[in-house]
Amino acid sequence: MGLDLLFKIAGVGILVSVFHTALKQAGKEDMAQICTLAGFALVLLWVVQLLGRLFTTVQDVFKLF
Repeated sequence: MGLDLLFKIAGVGILVSVFHTALKQAGKEDMAQICTLAGFALVLLWVVQLLGRLFTTVQDVFKLF
């Protein structure tokens, strides 16, 4: 789980950086920013889901609520 997610995040980071560089070289800075923002949103969504599972696990361990 942990290593798989780490590799996914690294892969998205590499792809976004390549797309950002290619779009910026082509003179499409606005599309490069949108690409970067989309990659950031995707990774943020994964991290938020992971934090949700962490909080659920902590609740189960300590029998909260």
